Amino acid sequence: MNHLESVTSKRSQWYWYLLVFFLCIVIANTVGSIPLLAIMIISFMKNGIDMGSLSGMSFDFSDVDKNLVLFAMLFVFAVMLIAAAVFIKLIHGRLWTEVINGTKHVRRSRFFFGFLVFGVITVVLLSISYFIEPENLELRFEPVKFLILLMTSVIFIPLQATAEEFLFRGYLAQGVASWTHSRWWALIIPSVLFGLLHSYNPEVAEYGFGVMMTQYIFMGFMLGLMSILDDGIELAMGVHTVNNLLGSVLVTYKGSALQTYALFEIKEFNPVEDIIPTIISGIIALSIFAVKYRWNFKVLNRKVILTKA
Repeated sequence: MNHLESVTSKRSQWYWYLLVFFLCIVIANTVGSIPLLAIMIISFMKNGIDMGSLSGMSFDFSDVDKNLVLFAMLFVFAVMLIAAAVFIKLIHGRLWTEVINGTKHVRRSRFFFGFLVFGVITVVLLSISYFIEPENLELRFEPVKFLILLMTSVIFIPLQATAEEFLFRGYLAQGVASWTHSRWWALIIPSVLFGLLHSYNPEVAEYGFGVMMTQYIFMGFMLGLMSILDDGIELAMGVHTVNNLLGSVLVTYKGSALQTYALFEIKEFNPVEDIIPTIISGIIALSIFAVKYRWNFKVLNRKVILTKA
């Protein structure tokens, strides 16, 4: 095993991890937010909005091109990913590849396999939903806007998903494992914090904290479980990427964090009913990965013993 065992003793106390997260958030919300701030200022100048209302938490982007807003939102995560790799190297002396799987090599084939498997499962379940209730999906294809959306999503969503996996299933899970020597805590703590990170998403305000946290934490638990069993986060990176990519280009709904020119829009989104296909897709994906990579679930109870001084 390499992923959780590879943490060095260099600045391994919890407050160094907190510092890295803080620095990443600061950089992402300053340098990374420049495009978003530019959109807000241009909109302010164009529409004459009171400067006092120019707030990232409450600003209304409904009159701004959705592709432009999507790019600005995803750019924040691209900057966050770069900042994380840099600060982890400077503070812990750890390479970005070691955060991914504890070695100096990234298993790219696992990323693409996770992407393919979860993508197929999602499309199949969405197709079944369409045949059961076709009137709930509205086709709204706009060729030019969709092409721009597709290019933006293909370039930046892998960076956004990787940034979250890198920090939670990679960096934070390794930190928790080094403090507790427990794979279970390395699974549970990042999963819960991952869910809470999304508590400011518009879906939470639209549909309620409890039901949306259930989805977010389950997703975090599923991604964390496959990362621990597979000894690296490449599968989780692929799954997370295709989940968000399809949520950007294929289907959207009212209250979604990804308000895009997607091919379809769900007219009546029920988050409670959506939990069922989410769980089903997660179980199917984990089963396929477990068979292909011959996972040993007993490893979850194995104590984490650091291999580096």
